[in-house]
Amino acid sequence: MKKNSKILAIDPGRSKWGGAVVDSAREILERGIYSLESLYPTVERMVKEHSITLIVLGDGTNSKPVSERLLKLDLPIHWINESGSTEEAKILFDSFYPPSGLRKLIPKGLRYPNRDFDDLAAVVLANRYWDTSGDGLLES
Repeated sequence: MKKNSKILAIDPGRSKWGGAVVDSAREILERGIYSLESLYPTVERMVKEHSITLIVLGDGTNSKPVSERLLKLDLPIHWINESGSTEEAKILFDSFYPPSGLRKLIPKGLRYPNRDFDDLAAVVLANRYWDTSGDGLLES
């Protein structure tokens, strides 16, 4: 892949999935939480809209059935270890949504996001991928 390449990272779950389109400069171009029923059409749209050439898929819950649904896109899928990604996503949550009011008084370690954050888990997976790919440049 060339510099400024874009990947789609997917954090699969039992009833929903988090997705994030992240480029090699670590810019988040799109992120969201979607139902499993919308997986294929949503991923197909993201691939076309952002010229995605690689899908990064977390290897945890429901990853095998999700990967099988994505095979017809004919894109390479890079499996990535999800261990600890939820904890990293919780930390990331505070940077996207700084606590306000009384939530500020709760110690960071005890705070829990007040909304689903599967999209941020996908961002964590994308960052892990870019960390291991070497300056965002990959061999083709």
